[in-house]
Formats: sequence, C-alpha cells, structure tokens
Amino acid sequence: MSTTITELPDYPAIKKLAAALYRFDANHHGAAIMIGAGFSRSAATHVGGQRKIPLWGEFTGKLARELYAKDESWNFIDPLRVAEEYRTYFGQGALNDRIRFEIDDSAWRVGPLYDALLTLPWGEVLTTNWDTLLERAASNVHSPYYTSVTKPSDLAWARSPRIIKLHGTIGVTETFIAAQEDYRTYPQQFAAFVNVARQVFIENELCLLGFSGDDPNFLQWSGWVRDHLGDHARKIYLVGALDLSAAKRKQLESMNVAPVDLFSIVAHLDDRDLRHQEAIAKFLEALTSEGQSRVRPQDWQPTSLYTGEPNDHPRMYQEPSYGASLLSAQITTLQKDRLAYPIALHTSRDDGVVNRAKKAFTRDFESTGEASKWWQRVGQRRSSGTSIWAIGA
Repeated sequence: MSTTITELPDYPAIKKLAAALYRFDANHHGAAIMIGAGFSRSAATHVGGQRKIPLWGEFTGKLARELYAKDESWNFIDPLRVAEEYRTYFGQGALNDRIRFEIDDSAWRVGPLYDALLTLPWGEVLTTNWDTLLERAASNVHSPYYTSVTKPSDLAWARSPRIIKLHGTIGVTETFIAAQEDYRTYPQQFAAFVNVARQVFIENELCLLGFSGDDPNFLQWSGWVRDHLGDHARKIYLVGALDLSAAKRKQLESMNVAPVDLFSIVAHLDDRDLRHQEAIAKFLEALTSEGQSRVRPQDWQPTSLYTGEPNDHPRMYQEPSYGASLLSAQITTLQKDRLAYPIALHTSRDDGVVNRAKKAFTRDFESTGEASKWWQRVGQRRSSGTSIWAIGA
C-alpha cells in the first residue's frame, strides 16, 4: 500500500495535470477545475462546531423523508428524481427554502484548503456548489485575481480567471439547479454557461475535485462533455479518496475520465470526512510541489555573463585570444543554462545560416586555434539533432 503520494500508480496523472496547470511546455493548454460539494465539506468550518456541509446523499435523504415518510425504498432512487418530486409536491419555493436551510451559507467559514486551491494558477474555476465560500475565499487571494460569475450576464464583463457558479448561488440567484427538469432544460435556460463550459473543456485539462464517481453533478457534466464534445474533449481527472474497484475504474476510464485515487495514502484514517480532507490537502500540496520543482519558460532567466570589468567588452574585440579565453571560461555556465532551460532550442536546419555563423566565428577566433575544436563539436551535435546550447557540453 502506498505511503506517499508520489508512489501512487496514478501520480503520473497528477504530474501531467501540473504540467498543464503551470504550462511547463509552451504547447500545453492550461488547466481548469470544477469544485463539488465534497470540497466544501472538507474545507469549510462551521461557526457552531462539528457540523458538516451536507452531500447529495444526505440532502436527498432529508427530502425523501418528507416525501415518503416511513418508506425506506428511497435509498436506491435517483437524487434528481427525488428533488423533482419534492418540487412538484411542495412547490419551487419550498425546494429553494430547503436548499437555503440545509446549506445555511452564512454559518460557514473558509478554511486553509481554499487558499491552497485558489493560489494555484487555474485557467478557470467552475463549481456546482450553491454556497458562497469560493467567492469569499477569493477575496483574500491577490494572485491570481479571480472574478466571480454568478449569473450568465456576468460573463459580459468578468475576466479570466473566473469562479463560475453553474448551479446558482444562495443570496444572489432565485434559481438553483437541483432537479431532473433543471438539468434537462439547462442548455436552453443557461446557454451562455453551456457555451463557456464548452470552451473551457476544449481549451483546458479539466480536474474534478469534491465529487464521487456516483455524484449526480459529476455524472451529468461528464456525460454532457462526452455527448457534445466527443473526440474534442480532453481527459477529465477525477481526484479524491475514491477507493475504486477494478470494475468502477474501468467504467470511469470508458467515460474518458482518468481517476486519481488517493485512498491508499489516507486509508489509515478511520474518519471518512478526515480521509477526504487529507486526500484533498495532499493533492493540492503535490500540485504546488510540482510547480516549484521546475521553472516555467516565461520565468526563466539566463545567468549573467558580465564579469564586472568595464574593459573586458572592448578588449575582447581588440584581442581575439582574450575574447576566446573569456568564452572558454564561460562554457560551464552556458552548459548549466542549457540544461536548466525549460524548452529545448535546436539548431536551424538551414546550412546557410550555420555556415555564415561559422565564417564569422572563425574569422574572429581563428588565431586562437579554438575555432576548429568548437565547430567540430557543433557538427557532432547537429548531426544528432541536439540543442545548439549543447556545444558547451
């Protein structure tokens, strides 16, 4: 059983997600994240003590007990169907009130996991949660700066990165996406959100955090991605202490979902909520660590070759042997810079460019006897397609 996150069989998926998140390769797209109720349950603290934000199963159970009284068969029915029947029987207002009462948004405070999440350079943050915890947490994060989108009309002015509230917001919207009919009519009622989600899913690697493999929101959105994007859809990374069976993993993979199962590194914890909290913390720490382990191309700086001697610059042109000696002394520094640079630079295949450079180099340094040695190295490197910066190796 794995004891550290780097030993997990799924850790390569975390590395790939981190590479997209930090754009290690100029060809990489970015990464976006969708946050589910499981994240709020793990990251938020209640002002009154031990209470936890309810998950879909608990919320559905409370609706079902009102609807079906002593009938226990509701344990096996669709949560979205229960919500639809609740709304049909008691009315939209009653369902909205129940959501507000159960979530009790003002009673929750953001915890450290929110800061760990939002300080990462996500391209966009989408959420199906009704609470305002992400927005409140973002107000204390100054880099990156997130703008909140709670209504489709906000998309006209909000700049990326954004926190996009796909299913409504307590205290802001009168509509909450909670029942079967809400999902069926969502593409028509919230076409702007659907369009922006489509663009996010095409342009970014997508991470889902705070969802289970059976979560109605996960099933609905992952199904929408398959139905509408097809071959254009990127892999969806479902992250958490999932504890997947072989059959469940195979099913998720068939849905273009790459599970990142962290269960084995938190299995020693008896408390289920604590397991999920610790798994999320370790995942965010791993992303942060991966980002610190490499320099992004746009942040890389070469080592200064300035010697501090004001006479060096004119002298190296006046005395070729002196210039050659300075260059030779800097080979080790150039080699280190070449190895540290995040993107390989290759020599041009245009022999004319190389020959002109060779003539200029030889003209300036032929008297030192170093030119032939250097160009022998360049020829060897070019024949193998190696980076031109390798000539100092």
